[in-house]
Amino acid sequence: MSLKYATRFKRLLFAGLLTATVAGGAIYVNNTSLPGIQTIRADSLIPVQQDEWLLSLYPDYDGINEYSTSDATNLTGSVSSLEKPIVVPAKVIAQDNGQNANPGIPFEVKTFSYNLTNGKIGPYDDLGAYLSFNVQELNRDGSPVTNPDLKIDPTNWPGTVVGYNAVKPGDLVMVTITPKKTAPKHVYTDEPAHFFYLKPADATPGDVHVYADSTPIMNHTYSYSYNADGTAPTRIDPNSNNAIDLVSGKDTIKLSQSGYVSPIWTLANDNDSAVKSAIHVDANGSVSGLSNDSVAGKTVKLIVTDGVDSSNTHTVIFKIPSKSVTPVNPIRPNPTPNPTPTPNPTPTNPNWNPSTPKNPNGTGLPNYAAVKGSAVYAIKKIYMYRNGDFKKSQRIATYPKQKRINRPMFVVTGYARSNGGALRYKVRDVNHHSKTAGKRGYITANRKYVVRVYYQSMPKSKQITVINSKGVHAYKNKNLTNRVKHFKKGAHLRVKKIVKYHLTSRYQLTNGSYVTANKKLVIQGEY
Repeated sequence: MSLKYATRFKRLLFAGLLTATVAGGAIYVNNTSLPGIQTIRADSLIPVQQDEWLLSLYPDYDGINEYSTSDATNLTGSVSSLEKPIVVPAKVIAQDNGQNANPGIPFEVKTFSYNLTNGKIGPYDDLGAYLSFNVQELNRDGSPVTNPDLKIDPTNWPGTVVGYNAVKPGDLVMVTITPKKTAPKHVYTDEPAHFFYLKPADATPGDVHVYADSTPIMNHTYSYSYNADGTAPTRIDPNSNNAIDLVSGKDTIKLSQSGYVSPIWTLANDNDSAVKSAIHVDANGSVSGLSNDSVAGKTVKLIVTDGVDSSNTHTVIFKIPSKSVTPVNPIRPNPTPNPTPTPNPTPTNPNWNPSTPKNPNGTGLPNYAAVKGSAVYAIKKIYMYRNGDFKKSQRIATYPKQKRINRPMFVVTGYARSNGGALRYKVRDVNHHSKTAGKRGYITANRKYVVRVYYQSMPKSKQITVINSKGVHAYKNKNLTNRVKHFKKGAHLRVKKIVKYHLTSRYQLTNGSYVTANKKLVIQGEY
């Protein structure tokens, strides 16, 4: 260990940073921070065993006497993502910790750095030998911004980012941490971790927090063009689920988008062999094969996925026109007297038609089925398959039975039926710390195996128990903003009603505040 790193390690040790308790996916500001440091623990997307990431903010990096520190802000349970980045203000308030010469004075954040503590490697070794760091400024369209002042400083502690003060207000900073080949395989995988930080337009000194506004962070736009270079585009309404009618005879289109980092376009017609065979889609959004006779009259579903945040997706649907038939003068045959009428064929499952349902409830789905876009989890061992007719040869993932708080979770993106009529969920794997994260396929919709993640009803006892090891927060608003209290694991809470919020639900406590109704975090009754 170099003298510079050894000196810093001693400072971290005396400041109490190396004795912090690991909180899994938590993000928070540590009260026992070094003079001149604001310390935040952030969840890493790489599976790090027994390790803890700490993000430290500085007014400069010239010496300990120039450090300042802001008030602590508890961000337990939050996640850094493209749509929910960590908001790091341009300025924070210096704190009176007995060593700072300017308590209560705002300072401009110019530098921040990463520390890895309490782990297999820990601060005793040079992180630069195992991890490489990269930083990039992004605008709200997801495009890289050239900023020569924002960079990794190789002369300082590994993972030190300088030039945050040069970032344009309103832009994002993406830090990528990638394990090197020298990293121990029992500690790291080869997958990089991405952290996102938003620099607010408001220059007023503030606290570090996770972006909680309902307004989307990114400027999501979509368009298509019949020109290969994307010129003369037609805008697509991002809020519409209606199919877009394509011009007859056109074989190719070029899709464009904004609000994504390294976007990837893919075909989503998994169950239509004709479409899969005829239509080709490359990752950049070039689509060909639309004039093929085998796909005339069909719909084509295309999905764009963010290259670094797979939870950021959008689906666009196009309708290929049917082939026109030139009429000819028919030869009139002599009529056959008293023909025997041919009965209309009876469909295998007449109540299943999600596109144009005619059954009484209007959906073709049973009442227990999870709504498209909502979350479900497996309560027993299940498999993910390539299509709705489950065959052992088409299994793409296995999900063993897990304890309640670790059950595998999925987002429902569509539905299918087996040849025998069994309902299947088309899903996306959202288990972010798993090797299966982001996989798409089909799982059973049988309630003995898969159920909704969020409660839909009140407990008979009007009481719930916190089961999450990190506890849960109570908020003033049902969109879980304005936190008012934290409840530890094992806390018993009295509830007065359940409240729907988009495709999730909340419990309103007797004091009027709201907590999540996620079954992985709370359980009905007293335990």
